[in-house]
Amino acid sequence: MTIMSELRAITRWLLRRADSPPPPDTGQRIQEAEQIAARQRILDQAKADRSRTDR
Repeated sequence: MTIMSELRAITRWLLRRADSPPPPDTGQRIQEAEQIAARQRILDQAKADRSRTDR
């Protein structure tokens, strides 16, 4: 029985379909979103630092 299950597993592995590639420019869009979020965090941190020094 274990031989048959191993053969089935190997067959499934051999016949599996490759994942389709992501759409074009996906990486660029992700990087842009991360850049915007990072810029916002920097601005928020600067505002917080400024409000602490204004007291």
